[in-house]
Amino acid sequence: MTFYIYENWQAGPHKARIHNATCRFCNNGNGIHPEASEENGKWHGPFKTLEETLTKAEQTGGKVSKCHHCFK
Repeated sequence: MTFYIYENWQAGPHKARIHNATCRFCNNGNGIHPEASEENGKWHGPFKTLEETLTKAEQTGGKVSKCHHCFK
């Protein structure tokens, strides 16, 4: 399985949300607005393991969470 992190520094406190690549919100690291600038946030990845993804997400300094749609 492949994972991505969306790091968001504009929508409230700094966040790092983990997604599966196939998530409709992730879209293989393109998000739902692939043409959007990186003014509000940035995609990181792909990562091959959840462990690697968690480590990278923690390194962003943001509050780490998993997407509620990917990880039910």
